[in-house]
Amino acid sequence: MITHSVEETLAWAESLAQRLSPGDVVCLSGELGAGKSVIARGLGRGLGVTEEIVSPTFNYVLEYAGRIPYFHADLYRLQGEQDFVALGLEEYFERDGVFVIEWPERIAELLPDNCYRVHLDILPNMSERQILLVEPRR
Repeated sequence: MITHSVEETLAWAESLAQRLSPGDVVCLSGELGAGKSVIARGLGRGLGVTEEIVSPTFNYVLEYAGRIPYFHADLYRLQGEQDFVALGLEEYFERDGVFVIEWPERIAELLPDNCYRVHLDILPNMSERQILLVEPRR
């Protein structure tokens, strides 16, 4: 999928959110500035979150109320899986909501097999994004 603007990327993410259920994990990968936080914002909108969704870089995880509880993690500052476990963040895999993770490669060995994997690439136009979605096997 190629989107041509932030608005198209948000709309794509909102449509993906319609397919999500409690317990789903969505992993967002791509370089800095690729649009992971835009996708996270669109997912939240699609899940009915009405408050502003911001990047949780300094909090690690932010929680939002929607039609399904929404948990948004940014793991950029983590050194690895040990930090994730030490902070008790693995509990979010068991919570009854949608857990969206930016920088999932930081905890690759801890990720469930059945997560949605979204990879974003910045195209030469700079406003366009190529989005690759791998859906979990159910």
